[in-house]
Amino acid sequence: MTREETPRPQPRPRAALALVAYLILAVLLFASAWRAPRTLAIGGGVDTPQFMWFFRWPSFALLHGHNPLVSNYIDFPAGMNLMWNASMPLVGVVLAPIELWLGPVFSFNLVTTVALALSAWTAYLAILRYVRSQVGAAIGGLVYGFSPFMLAHSLGHPHVTLAFIPPLFLIVLDEMLLRQTRPFWQSGLILGVLAGVQLVIGEELLATSVIVAALGLIILIGLYPNAVRARLAHASRALAIAAGVFAVLAAVPLAVQFAGPQRVPGILQEQNIFVSDLLNFIVPTRMQALAPAFLTRISERFTGDIAEWTAYVGIPLIVLLAFLVVRQWARPIVRFAALLGVMLALLSLGPTLHFNGRISHIPSFVLGLAFPLLAAFLPARVMLYTLVGGWLALIKAPVLYNILPGRLMLFAYLLVGLLLAIFIDTYLSRSVGRRRLLVAGVVLVALLPLLPHWPYDHTDVTVPAYFTSGDVTQIPSGSVALVAPFSHGDEATAMLWEAASGMRFRMPEGYGFIPGPAQDPPMTATQSIMVMVQRGEPSPEVTDSLRQQILGDLRSLSVQSVIVGPMANEDRMVSFFTDVLQTSPTQTDGVYVWPSLNP
Repeated sequence: MTREETPRPQPRPRAALALVAYLILAVLLFASAWRAPRTLAIGGGVDTPQFMWFFRWPSFALLHGHNPLVSNYIDFPAGMNLMWNASMPLVGVVLAPIELWLGPVFSFNLVTTVALALSAWTAYLAILRYVRSQVGAAIGGLVYGFSPFMLAHSLGHPHVTLAFIPPLFLIVLDEMLLRQTRPFWQSGLILGVLAGVQLVIGEELLATSVIVAALGLIILIGLYPNAVRARLAHASRALAIAAGVFAVLAAVPLAVQFAGPQRVPGILQEQNIFVSDLLNFIVPTRMQALAPAFLTRISERFTGDIAEWTAYVGIPLIVLLAFLVVRQWARPIVRFAALLGVMLALLSLGPTLHFNGRISHIPSFVLGLAFPLLAAFLPARVMLYTLVGGWLALIKAPVLYNILPGRLMLFAYLLVGLLLAIFIDTYLSRSVGRRRLLVAGVVLVALLPLLPHWPYDHTDVTVPAYFTSGDVTQIPSGSVALVAPFSHGDEATAMLWEAASGMRFRMPEGYGFIPGPAQDPPMTATQSIMVMVQRGEPSPEVTDSLRQQILGDLRSLSVQSVIVGPMANEDRMVSFFTDVLQTSPTQTDGVYVWPSLNP
């Protein structure tokens, strides 16, 4: 294996300028929410208020002597193990001053915006190790940080869009495994720290990063066994240091996750739903600007939901990348990036092939049977065995079987950005005149299908004034309040209200993974009726026997207050609790409150 020529170090002002440019683009993308960032949230859906709660809890917990990795302020009394719930504890700690000053909605918008810009920037820095073209690296970073993957998950999944560490992993692993210009202990120390930080930002990204690194190493060995063997001693020592550092940093979080309360066994979500449909690579969703209705009607048939339809690359960009790979196959970085990118795309297909929203019974690894046909150009057996092994790991391996296959496309976009930067560096930067215009036009045509739909989706999440005013102090601090709309797998608004109140109270409700078959707290008669009401379904008449049963539920849950906020079927919910509690509520600051209950 020959090393790629190392580009000259770039001036720091250029890197700073790139970061500023990415931040401006991110703010412009989400401008619809930034018009009123304390009441309008980027994206929407049930995950958004959940993450707003996640961002508020760690600082509150640390300031009040609670464990930031578990909480019974939701799903009281048993609570929730937050290490199983993508809670991003480090982000919550860093956000503490902003949370206290500007509130949870602003904090969520800030994280969602910075996530794209920072991810694009670290990708730009990583790509600069392989190209001389600043423009190429900047566009490559843009492809990663503003990819269809990022656009889709910005609807409410900051734990996977705050993806600035994977490109840093690439930089460190490149140094550790290939270049080896620094002492092994430095690379190992940095890798261990990065892994520890990623664990408490987003554990899923750490797990997928490990999988991608393992796949990449196997492919590298298949391509250049002698070169890898020559570097093995240095790399092994560095990895040992990294493992030791990570073990120290990760000991407490992992102990809480796997030995703490409310740990969640088994498979968390359907394995064959959130995957890449074969058509998704060439069919856009409504998240793209160039998405005619006849194509979005196809994408809307894909399994899962729009936040997980993330594989769109587009025919023009696929053709450009194929041209580059064929013409530059002799270059090690092109060969490696292409093979790893194809591997990740295949694994993102999930357990079985999906086509046009239909789930087949054909294992997705069968597409790897094409590798032997290309044995003259690539390590066919290594590719096939690696694909089958990765496929089995994602289906059968404990913990790893909880990874959603479609989310591997994040790393594929990093490789797409790298290959596109190499194309620009090879053909655009070294062209002049009409040829330069032609190449620039080709790049533009390849990128146009990835343009995001604008304005980006946003949701009004105005918090009732009650929760941010002094009136909320009528709820005893740390007491249990039952809040409507009831929070469960379909609804999490009350979690935002609790966060906005400064965690004034606990709730016997919440949305997240807990032991059991659903993302819901154990349902009582009270909670079941609340869900019926807020969904507009018929609910039983409040008879004396039902009233006594509900009062018993409230006693068993230690409920001292009931709050009904703005919601669908609000009048029905108020009438329901008025009948049960046989007293009228206090109406104040946009909510109905029954305080100081003794059910």
